[in-house]
Amino acid sequence: MRKFITYLTIIAFCFACVSPAFAATRKLSPADFNYMYKIAADGDLASLMAASRRGLNLDATNKNGDSGVCVAIKKGDYKAYNTFIKAGAHEHPRCLNYISKSKLESFMESSNSVKYSEYPTSFQPRNQSSDWIVVGAVVGLVGFVVWLIKNATR
Repeated sequence: MRKFITYLTIIAFCFACVSPAFAATRKLSPADFNYMYKIAADGDLASLMAASRRGLNLDATNKNGDSGVCVAIKKGDYKAYNTFIKAGAHEHPRCLNYISKSKLESFMESSNSVKYSEYPTSFQPRNQSSDWIVVGAVVGLVGFVVWLIKNATR
């Protein structure tokens, strides 16, 4: 019984630690990515932030490995870019490395692209590091339940 509980604890811990990493790196299906991009392109910040609170990863990529921020820069779509950034998407995703330096600089230097310093003081971009607090709480809870079961079976 003790071996079973030990293995169960290890499996629960691994699952709790690995699942957020998979969720954060997964690619969205083309339909989901296009829908997310359409919301941003329409400037619907409230819907994009609501979807983010429900678990949508604003930094998810399409089949080409581009996040919404990169697609917006490639298309020259300031409205979508600004909406993604205001909703809490990462301002410097990895896919920016595949955009020409001149295109990126001209886009970022434009007065149409929002800068973090221009946000209203009431605005706070989503802090995704708080997701690890949830993971820690789940791992602690699983450990506590396992400890209770282990002590109850003695």
